[in-house]
Amino acid sequence: MEAATPALRRPGTDWVAFEANSESIWKRLAADVYAFLLGLWRDGGLQGMRPEEASFVRCDHSTMTQDDIDNGRSVCLVGVAAVQPAEFVIFRVTRRIASR
Repeated sequence: MEAATPALRRPGTDWVAFEANSESIWKRLAADVYAFLLGLWRDGGLQGMRPEEASFVRCDHSTMTQDDIDNGRSVCLVGVAAVQPAEFVIFRVTRRIASR
């Protein structure tokens, strides 16, 4: 999981800092993070016979408050089935998004 934690804040998600905080941005952000996790799974870094068993990413109204949205915070809930320590780990990742 050492590879996943800094990678979730990698430059590949920095683009959100220049976007308006909206549902379409949340979907793009979740897709980018999921694509990274899919690569980890394919490389053997996550457990599971299928990608759905290895990780999930949720970035929507259920993961952030109205205060988060109003203050330009996009919050994703990321769960991974780590190979070590052999348990499911959940991260809460927050990215600052441009103000309207």
